[in-house]
Amino acid sequence: MIYEIFSSLETFKDYGFHSGLNIILSDKLENSGAGQTRNKAGKSSLVLLIHFLLGKEGDPNSLFRKAELKDHYFGMVFQLRGAILRVLRRGAEFSNIEVELLDGSFEEWPINPLEAGSNIHHSKWIEILGRAMFLIPETAGKFNPKFAMLFNYFARRSSSGAFLKPQEQSSRQLPYDVRIALSYIIGLDWHINAEREELRQEADNTKKLQKAAKEGLLEGILGDPKQLLTQAALAQEEVNRLSEAVRSFKMLPDYVEREREANELTRQLNDLADANAQDSLYTHDLEQSLVAESVPQLDDVKRLYDEAGIALPGVALQRFDEVRKFHESIVRNRKLYLEEELTRARTSIGARLKTMREIDERRAELMSMLKTHGALQHYSRLQSELNLAETRAEQIKKQRHLLSEVNERVAQYKIEQQHIFLRLQRDFEENSAVLTEAILAFEEASRALYENAGNLAIFATETGPQFEVTIQGQKSQGVSNAQIFCFDMMLMTMAHRRNISPGFLIHDSHLFDPIDERQKEKALEYGAQLAERLGFQYIVTLNTDQLPTDRVTDFVIEDYVISPRLTDDPGGGLFGFEFD
Repeated sequence: MIYEIFSSLETFKDYGFHSGLNIILSDKLENSGAGQTRNKAGKSSLVLLIHFLLGKEGDPNSLFRKAELKDHYFGMVFQLRGAILRVLRRGAEFSNIEVELLDGSFEEWPINPLEAGSNIHHSKWIEILGRAMFLIPETAGKFNPKFAMLFNYFARRSSSGAFLKPQEQSSRQLPYDVRIALSYIIGLDWHINAEREELRQEADNTKKLQKAAKEGLLEGILGDPKQLLTQAALAQEEVNRLSEAVRSFKMLPDYVEREREANELTRQLNDLADANAQDSLYTHDLEQSLVAESVPQLDDVKRLYDEAGIALPGVALQRFDEVRKFHESIVRNRKLYLEEELTRARTSIGARLKTMREIDERRAELMSMLKTHGALQHYSRLQSELNLAETRAEQIKKQRHLLSEVNERVAQYKIEQQHIFLRLQRDFEENSAVLTEAILAFEEASRALYENAGNLAIFATETGPQFEVTIQGQKSQGVSNAQIFCFDMMLMTMAHRRNISPGFLIHDSHLFDPIDERQKEKALEYGAQLAERLGFQYIVTLNTDQLPTDRVTDFVIEDYVISPRLTDDPGGGLFGFEFD
């Protein structure tokens, strides 16, 4: 319960509250121009202020960090679990909240907030309030209920889109957040929803990987999944081949010099072979010349002489014997020359053949060595190829293992999701009395507003518990906001039953704007009655023109209006002045 809201700002409108229904009105003055509205009177700012004092609304865009307000303290006195506290906070030091115990004790609190002193960091203050106000378990968990997740249902902020759907206290609230929060407040096993969300996020990430692999989007990283088994077999075969090559490799330290020597010997052999080829042709010519060389026949020489004597009478000729001897001498000398040349050529060919045999033996020795041994650089290259092949084979092996795990995990997720769904169904069966109470609480609030009562359906699905609200004519904005009113009254009833409420419920004028006058009057009456019956505080902000004119009940709304009233006058708002 809130007793007081105040500020060090002199123009601020301090408020004192009592139990039950408290209505803050904003008047429109008769001389107000068309451009003046109650939107700047500060009704919604009062809700933001309560959030600010309970640890929220401290971001850089916060209203309370504006230059006109940041140096002023804002405070609240409220009661929670047997302790009456005063809290102070200002935008200039938004991280710190001053907390003072005015009366009572912290015996009913799970933790004493003043153990470390009166100045509490806002994040720590939120944690403390979560445990004290809503009895949130101390165990940490990513999807545990959080203070803001729950408190925002009891002080909805229009700026967060809180008046769009009954089930959501913010237009940005995630579905799992809704399921966990409502399950916790109503009294269902919220752990089921937390576990399901953790499983869902893991499954979503795994399914994305599985989908990408199946569609070939990871081909280059994981390879084509259809070919991985084939690739694995081929890669391992390449590893085996290269391993054997490395194992049997014999290294020749002076491989390069031996290779150079073998090449030089080959060149020499080629040169010698060329020389022998030329000499072989030469010997052939010489042999042919020896066969052709012969002494002229004497009859031919004599006939030549006889013809010369007739043709050349008077010419003195040498004696026939001398000519014959001369010719024999020439032929003999020619044959000697040819025989010497032939002998020399044959000797050269023989010498070269001997050299060629020696060179060929040496070259054969070198080639055999080069064939069975390798150079260091060849070994290094071979080893490098083996390393790459082993890396590739291991990569493919891991890829196959990963995809196998992904597929197996996706299948396992489906099984676990079904188990969670079965647990949720059992939880609904075991808590049927709780669900019935929530359904009847909504029906009671709805019947107070409409002859044909709406209904709240809570049922288990594979995605978690669903909360569906139905009121006749729900397509109208007024009926939609009436749904929110009934839903919040149900939540307040269930939270009171579990002793986990803040002790107050706040609705600002945005909730009542579109609601029909008669339903608005009935809603305020029902809110007052329920607050009195359960012992909680119901704070409402309204514009005067929202008050019903044709009353349908004996409920006197004006009896619940508290001072001071806000106006659209430049100094009549909550802070006493206007600012952007």
